[in-house]
Amino acid sequence: MRDAQQIASIIGNDEYARSRLYPQPGGGYYLHLLDLVTALRSVVPQQAGRLLDFGCGSSPYRSLFPFPTYLRADYVPSQDIDYLIGEDQLVPAPDADFDVVLSTQVLEHVKNHGVYLAECFRLLKPGGQLILTTHGFFEEHGCPYDFRRWTADGLRYEIQSAGFEVAELKKLTTNGRAVGFLFQQHAALFMGPRRRDPLAFLYWLLFATNNTLRAAFDRWCIRRFPACAIVDPSAAGHSLYIALLAAAQKPGPR
Repeated sequence: MRDAQQIASIIGNDEYARSRLYPQPGGGYYLHLLDLVTALRSVVPQQAGRLLDFGCGSSPYRSLFPFPTYLRADYVPSQDIDYLIGEDQLVPAPDADFDVVLSTQVLEHVKNHGVYLAECFRLLKPGGQLILTTHGFFEEHGCPYDFRRWTADGLRYEIQSAGFEVAELKKLTTNGRAVGFLFQQHAALFMGPRRRDPLAFLYWLLFATNNTLRAAFDRWCIRRFPACAIVDPSAAGHSLYIALLAAAQKPGPR
């Protein structure tokens, strides 16, 4: 398991942030990252104000949210952090201090998601907005811990239980697109360069080591499954999905 400093060095470099904001075909996690950043672009608030990036990491999506005040909170100390989150999962900031709380791929890593969501609610002004993404079906990835996964119904329930009104909920990278993503990420683990297995060796030789072919496969998935990128939960049949996005509001006038 990686310690806090190792994690900070991985997610703090420019390449990590660039891969999240501008994913490229053939790159790691491409289909998932493309759908994630596209969904985030669709929910950027029109009114700017004070934003808290809660569990910010390297804040790879900061440029999508050009707010006058963009503050950052995380569990790992770093050079530009504004708030260091304590063991109690609380942010040392006043009540109702922010217009937007941004949480990207954080919720699965917090020990007590109820405390985290309650803190999002506390920090927001009445009428303020929570923009949150987290994983549906995804590999374990401790940062340094990885506690849970979500369904659309489960995520909606938890956010509403914290007092929010859910305005939008989307499934990201679903069905055939999800299968393509999972194949890209995991087939090489099970079909490594074993020369005694001709099929596995051919896969490894032509696909796992060939970025051009990987990029072509990514582009094929984009063309073949365009309706499986960002999907409303009411759409029938999208039962496999890599991630979820929720946009919710704290009740009260803006």
